[in-house]
Amino acid sequence: MQEENTKQSRREFLQKIGEIGGTAAVYQAMVSMGLLVSGEAQAGSTRQQWNERSQLLGNVEKPTVAILGGGIAGLCVAYELKKAGFPFYLIEARDRPGGRSHTIRSGSVVDEIDSQQNCNFDNEEELYFNAGPARISQTHCNLLSYCRELGVPLQALVNDNPGAFIHNSSAFGGVPVRAREVKTAIRGYIAELLSKALNAGALDSDISFSEQNAVLDVLRDYGDLSLSNFFISSTRGGLQEDSGGLTPGLANPALNLDDFFFDTSVPFTPNFSESINQSATMMQPVGGMDKIAQAFADEVVEEAYYGIEITAIRRSGSRVLIEGRADGMEGAAEVDYAIVAIPPSVLRNIPNDFSPAAANAIAQVQYANPTKIAFQSPRFWESEDDIYGGISWTDPEILQIWYPSGGFGQEKGIIVGSYLFGGTDATNFQNLSISDRIEFALAGGEKVHPQYRQNLSAGVSVAWAKVPYSLGGWSVSTPSSLLQLPDGPFLFAGDHLTYLQGWQEGAVISSLNALNNLLDLMGV
Repeated sequence: MQEENTKQSRREFLQKIGEIGGTAAVYQAMVSMGLLVSGEAQAGSTRQQWNERSQLLGNVEKPTVAILGGGIAGLCVAYELKKAGFPFYLIEARDRPGGRSHTIRSGSVVDEIDSQQNCNFDNEEELYFNAGPARISQTHCNLLSYCRELGVPLQALVNDNPGAFIHNSSAFGGVPVRAREVKTAIRGYIAELLSKALNAGALDSDISFSEQNAVLDVLRDYGDLSLSNFFISSTRGGLQEDSGGLTPGLANPALNLDDFFFDTSVPFTPNFSESINQSATMMQPVGGMDKIAQAFADEVVEEAYYGIEITAIRRSGSRVLIEGRADGMEGAAEVDYAIVAIPPSVLRNIPNDFSPAAANAIAQVQYANPTKIAFQSPRFWESEDDIYGGISWTDPEILQIWYPSGGFGQEKGIIVGSYLFGGTDATNFQNLSISDRIEFALAGGEKVHPQYRQNLSAGVSVAWAKVPYSLGGWSVSTPSSLLQLPDGPFLFAGDHLTYLQGWQEGAVISSLNALNNLLDLMGV
């Protein structure tokens, strides 16, 4: 009874933290309490645990398993079960593997619940659009290890480019400026303010007199201050036209702090690449993100069944009865266990025999509604604006413009004309007609690139809340510890069960957790 009270108090404590600080705060608290190990240690140990335990199976008779959902989570489970010699089925409603890992190319079809689009990109290797996940963090060691194991070649993705633009209609007179200008100004002015505070004695209680010169030297270098500790301008923010070649480089005038620092979101945009899952340089598969899903799928061709919609998930004694529909025909299969890798946004609407607690946990998961739109275009951003990869930021109505990190110097490329993570702006975008989405993105993009409209063509968009069998992008709810455990013969997988929601690494970690739960049920 004392143990149960301890668990309950911990749960209440973590819930309160979550209400205040969100999932990241809960994660850090769980690490501090010893309930989780952090980052790479957690990820690596989960796979190592599965590998070590699965090797103990030997000639033990293995139960039959149905894997429901052919996204990255389900594919990872299938791959590991095949290596371990389990009999299993992988059942996916779509006619392709990957789930939200969907790379759109010439001839691809994009289905939403109220529309269908055909992709009209030219049929060339570099002309693709990662409509779902588009980057891999260098800290996502499980996913990267599978890429090595499966022979998926990777290349660098430019995630943060100081040569890209930051634009906000309420800043800089509505004119886009280079990200390096914003970063340089912010660092310079902050360094100047700190140096003034130091010289005024405001930090005497924190820094000794003997340390002050050392701190001032750091601030001068950090903000590129003058010897008198003022930020005037810096070549870090860019050079005046026609200087820096045959003549010395002359710094552009520094941005005025009042033009952007107050009452705009501009000061926050340079920081996005500072989080642990982001960085200036990330990774991507050569030729499209779906290369990972396809590599998994190629290993389980005989066990995978596509185009089958699950219509019910039932208990049959201690076993599982899966009911499904394909091409107008109904069918059913009985197995010992089911690993359910269907997004809760879809799963909650499938008749099931989950326990009331599990069903309630599934019903409580809330999903973001991200949207993206991409265009084919001549690479004017390279030839005219000197931008090679990275992201420009603009008004929240379209938010981000992504430039391709491959095919540099080629004639054509695919530019992502808007990426909205969710919220009201994404809702407004997804409710537009397909043609209106294109016009909306063109009008917004023209504020950053005046030559936008005359170059862009073949627009194709994805609103994930409207995509069948996804009905959302990623969970924005605190992961359910209940669903991280078995519910009788049902086990669950998916990035929504981890603190890496929306990342393929989260899907992989959840799969390894489900596999270890399966071995627990088997008594291994």
